[in-house]
Order: sequence, then structure tokens, then C-alpha cells
Amino acid sequence: MNIAAPISNLDKCSLINSNGGHILYMFNELDLYVENAVSFILKGISEKAVILLIVPDNIHTMINEKVTARGFNSTQLQEIIRYCPEEFYLNDFKLNATVSSKRLVETIAPFLEKGKAVRTWGEVPITNQDNILEMLRLYECNCDGFIVENRVLSVCAYPALTTPAYIQNELLKTHTHLMTDDDVGKSPLYNRENHKFPTLEEFTRLQRIKEQNQALLAVNFQLANENAIVKAKNEIIQQSELKLRTIINELPIPIIIRSKCKLLYVNEMAKVQLDNTDHLTSFFKEYDEHLMESHSSKVKEHQFILTNGKKKYFLVKSIHILFESKCAVMHSFVDITEEKENETLVIRSEKMNIAGELAASVAHELRNPLTAIKGFFHVLKNSGEEKDFYYNIIDDELNRIELISGELLTLAKPHSENRKDYNLVQLIEEVKLLLTSESNMKSIEIILKVDQEEIYLSCENTKIKQVFINLIKNSIDAMDDGGNIVITVGVIQETIEVQVIDQGCGIPEELLDKVGEPFYTTKEKGTGIGMMVCYQIIENHGGSIEVDSKVDVGTTFTIRLPRLM
Repeated sequence: MNIAAPISNLDKCSLINSNGGHILYMFNELDLYVENAVSFILKGISEKAVILLIVPDNIHTMINEKVTARGFNSTQLQEIIRYCPEEFYLNDFKLNATVSSKRLVETIAPFLEKGKAVRTWGEVPITNQDNILEMLRLYECNCDGFIVENRVLSVCAYPALTTPAYIQNELLKTHTHLMTDDDVGKSPLYNRENHKFPTLEEFTRLQRIKEQNQALLAVNFQLANENAIVKAKNEIIQQSELKLRTIINELPIPIIIRSKCKLLYVNEMAKVQLDNTDHLTSFFKEYDEHLMESHSSKVKEHQFILTNGKKKYFLVKSIHILFESKCAVMHSFVDITEEKENETLVIRSEKMNIAGELAASVAHELRNPLTAIKGFFHVLKNSGEEKDFYYNIIDDELNRIELISGELLTLAKPHSENRKDYNLVQLIEEVKLLLTSESNMKSIEIILKVDQEEIYLSCENTKIKQVFINLIKNSIDAMDDGGNIVITVGVIQETIEVQVIDQGCGIPEELLDKVGEPFYTTKEKGTGIGMMVCYQIIENHGGSIEVDSKVDVGTTFTIRLPRLM
């Protein structure tokens, strides 16, 4: 874009160059204003014209920098006559049209008498005085006649954004041309007849316009103050909201603000811990239904199932708020999953203690008579009478009672700590070898998959082997139609994860929580003590057991133990 186009058009106009011109420049952009002023000055220097420049100090500095950058020296710049607008136009901070127009004539008249061309560029200040319109009009009328008669090229610059429209309208009547930042043309209202002093009616009209303008200025000032107050209040509200959002976002608990089922705000912790939108929607509906029934927003306990299948428990506190001018509900969630797990462990521990005490008493009561019965039984058996069938049945049942008694005593024994470092893969290999013949009899293949051949942990090897013997034997018992038992061993960071996956009959979902409880079993001749012992051994080794099962599909036991680093 050629930002000097208006001045270039002036210079190309032969009529203006020959007759001079009184140009009204209503500018908007400071950069374009300076560029136009520079072009005006450079053209004057090239024509060896006298240049009168009446601009503020900052504008003068910018003009000098641009003129110097275009190759003109300081000597040429010194030939420019320069004044500050306040110094040239004002007396006691007010515009006096007669004095100002006289000063302009006295400044350039000597050069005109010598036959020199003259260019002037000035900014007339619009002061806050009651008669500013009359003063501007009178000043421009006085100057216009002199400028046109002496063929002076004069630019009078006014800021378009801050000069009232009624003043611009009057100025158009006293200037031959109108120029903007990027265009120039003849003034549509210019007429020498306009230079006559106004009649009483005209003066009254102008006075009324001035009063209206002053009233509008007062209203505008009041509105500006009110707008500033509203803006300040809005900024305070925005800052408060930003602080509140920051605080909520940094809270170590999930926070959700919603309207019906639409999420309005979710803090970072909620994004991390509550990743299932469907379950949130279900919770919202359940909450709303409960609220309608009880008219209460007490703390509630709620269970979420995450996308990875894990269960999380939360205490939920809900309050009704206004959020972004909308009625909304804010839910805060406190994760109590760990407390729930600890509570489960405590209950299980208490059950195991009770079972241990019961086991000790029952085992001791059973063992003594069993020993005597077995002794007499073998005496009768060796007597040679043909009662083998009955003896075999009695022998099997006595062995079963003895097995139960042994398991009860195992459960009741105090825990000894005799741990060493063992390769878990090797321990499972030994268990697999031990049970291979039993599994082959039922057409079951035991498959072991490992990430690495050596994975060490600190443990009591016999007890860890007992766990896997129990789990694999349970899987064999559950698979009547053959199939595969897959054992996977892997490492996840500092944890060893072992899965025993079978293709058995499965366990109903409602009974999964009972697995590991004393005397609970799905087997016809089981006691439930074996699984209880497994849980006890793994927990004593700082690990955990999880079970997942589907009826007619199979069961997966997941054991996690701390890895030896």
C-alpha cells in the first residue's frame, strides 16, 4: 500500500500547485500521518520552498528520523521553520483566532514578499473552552483568504477520532480540500460565502449545537465512568472465578460441576480418576432420583467401575450452586477404595483368626480318636476276613478326615519366617512337573509362559509352592472335559504378576467375593480351607490375589508379589 498517496495526489494536481490550497487533513493512523507529513516536507525541500511545521515534539522527532533516513542532511532540516502547537496557537492555554491568524501571516509574509514558495503544515489544538467552535471557524476563515490569495499550500491536521462531528462539518466549509490517511479530494462544503460571520440565527443554532454537544459530553463522561465501574467489577469477578477455578483444579480430590447430565466443569483429578462417562451419567440420574425421594444432599457412598474393570469407591458430597449464571450441582468425590480394601483385609483377617482358633480345637479333637480308630482298623484289616470293600470305604473316609485335620492344623499354626531368595519361575516349574501326571489323566495340558527365565523374590519356597499347587489342583478339578491351564509369569515395574487361567466351569459373579473365605468352596468334597491358606500365604508375603471368572468360560487367578530388586 502506498501510504503517501494523498500527498502524491496533491503534488500531481496542477491547479493546487498553481493556486495553492487550504487542505483539511482528518487523520486516523499516526504512522500514515507521519509518512504523509514527510512526503509533504520532502517535496517542499526539492522545490526549495519555505516550510513552516507546527507539530508536537514527538511528531517532530519521528519526522526528522524519517527525513534523515532518506538522505537529507541536518543543514537542509534547519531551514524548516518549526513551532510547537501550544506555542504558536495558544495564549493562556486558549485559542485566540485573531492572534493566531496574525502570527501565521507575520511568519510567512516576508518569504512571500521575496517571491518564495511557501508550504505550511500545522495541528491546531482543540481546547476545552466554551467558544472553541467560533475560534476555530474564525481562525480558519482568516487564514483561508490569505492562503488562497498568496497561493500557499497549507495543510491543517486534526485527529478524526477525537474531533466532534459538528466541528468537522464546520471545518469543511473553510477548507478547499479534504484529505484522509489514504485519499484527497475537494471539500464538498467549501464556499467563500461561508466565511462571512454568522447571523444571529446561525449563531443561536451553533450555540445550541455546542450546548447539545456539552450535554452529550457530560452523558458520555457519566457513561464512561459507569462503564469503567462495571468493567472493574467484571474484572474482579473474573479474577475471583479464576482463583476459584485454580483452587478447585488443584484440589487432590475429583470435582465435577454439571447441569442435569451435561458436564460444565471437570477438574484434573476427576479426569484422571473418573474416566467412564457412562457410569457418571448413571450416577447423576441415581443422585437426582434419590434427591427427589429424600430431599436431602447428604454424603453418599458410590461405587464406580473404571474402563480397566477395576472398582473404585467414593464418598460423594453434593451441593447446589450457580455456575456461569446457571443452576448446577457440584459433586466432590473422596476416594475410599484403599479404606474399603483395608476393611476387607481386616474382616478377612478376623475370619481367619476365628477359623484358626476353630481349626486348632477341631483338629485336636479329631486327631486323637482318629489315631485310635485307624489303629484298630488296621488290626481288623489284617485279621484276614473278607471285608475289603467296607474297609476301603472306611479307609478313604478316615484319610479324608485326616486331610481336613491336617489343613486345619496348617491354618492354625503360627507363621514362621524362614525366607530366602528363590527363582519363582523355577518354583512354578517344579509344581507343574509335580501335577503333570494328574493333569494328563484328565487330558489337561499345563502351559507355562514367562517373560524371562529368572525372576527372584524373597519367600518361603514351600508355602509359595503350596499356593500354586492349590490353585492348579482347583483348576484341574474344575475341568471335566480337558483343555489347557495357562500360567503366565511377568514383571510390571517392581511387581511380579502371575496368572493361572483355566477353562473350567467358572464361578458365578455373585459368589466371587466369597472366594478365600473360610469353609466356602464350590467343590463337592472341598472345605474352602485351601483357598483361605493361599490368601493368607500371599498376603503374608506382601502380595495380593484377585479372581475373575465367567460361568462355562473359565477362571483367572492373578497373584501379585513384590519383586526382589
